[in-house]
Amino acid sequence: MSGQVSFELQRSAKESERLIFQKRRPAMPILVKRPKRVGSPAAPPSSPASLGCRRSEAVARQLAPIIAKIREAGHHSIAGIAKCLNDRGVRAPSGGPFTYETTRRILKEVERLGLGAGPRTASAALSARHERKRTRQAAVLAELQARRQRQHPDWD
Repeated sequence: MSGQVSFELQRSAKESERLIFQKRRPAMPILVKRPKRVGSPAAPPSSPASLGCRRSEAVARQLAPIIAKIREAGHHSIAGIAKCLNDRGVRAPSGGPFTYETTRRILKEVERLGLGAGPRTASAALSARHERKRTRQAAVLAELQARRQRQHPDWD
């Protein structure tokens, strides 16, 4: 008897599932046909939006000599280059002042085109400072080892 009841429950569950699916079935093709898109649609090749990469190349080619002069003056960081461009009155492609991110993108484009070095987060002066510090630390360590060797020759 209990087997008969469980079989009836299973059958009614399957039947109700089939009915629910039939109710939803007319809406299913609509959901399948229209996938949800996120962001702006892709621009066709001839549209002005697709010319963005050519525009960034032109901007990079235009700014490469200016950035080279700024780097020769000793400003190598992205923020330093952005500040110098703003001080010179150069405007970003958007028409506003240069920001860190705008400068970083232009430097990446300059590097990609082979017109100069790309973005560097540490300046050459900072790298030289670190090298001098490592040299001083190595000299101190060598002096300590020499002193220990003189004071305790039997330790080694």
